[in-house]
Amino acid sequence: MKESPAYDIQRVLQEMRDEYWHSLEAAETEETGELSEYLVFRLGDERFGVAAGLTRQVLRSPRLVRVPQVPGHIRGVINLRGQIVAVTDLRQALGLAPDTAVDPGRLVVVEAAGVTTALATEGVEGIRAVPPEDIEPLAEGLTHLPREAVAGQVADGDELVILLNLPALLAQERFTVDQKGE
Repeated sequence: MKESPAYDIQRVLQEMRDEYWHSLEAAETEETGELSEYLVFRLGDERFGVAAGLTRQVLRSPRLVRVPQVPGHIRGVINLRGQIVAVTDLRQALGLAPDTAVDPGRLVVVEAAGVTTALATEGVEGIRAVPPEDIEPLAEGLTHLPREAVAGQVADGDELVILLNLPALLAQERFTVDQKGE
């Protein structure tokens, strides 16, 4: 009886591991300098970015529960796997024109400055790696945005992406919830 060639599973798995780690090392050496990653999303005609490290997840908007007597920038709350999370209308927080849509397109759950909230967006475009030297100060024409809330801007083709300083924005007193109701 002739033996059929057997696969050495351990050897195959080791080759796969080696190939995986080699590809990761090759990707790291290809990078020229330190890149910052931003999650890019839309609010109306403008594009914004927040540091990807502060984002927890992106989800379709579930049913919002309205809460009486909360600031206007809070659209309501959602139940996110047993955690109650406020949905923040960034348009109002940034001084943009109000959104006429009843429900936002996508929610971006973020955590910064001790606050976890879901940012209401009209759509998420994805993650963009940005070299620090490409980040410019905010253009003078965009004075409607609070300066402390903006980390800079970066050109993306013919459009600008405004990079938000989420920790500074969420550290503002209006994002602190007074649980005593005072």
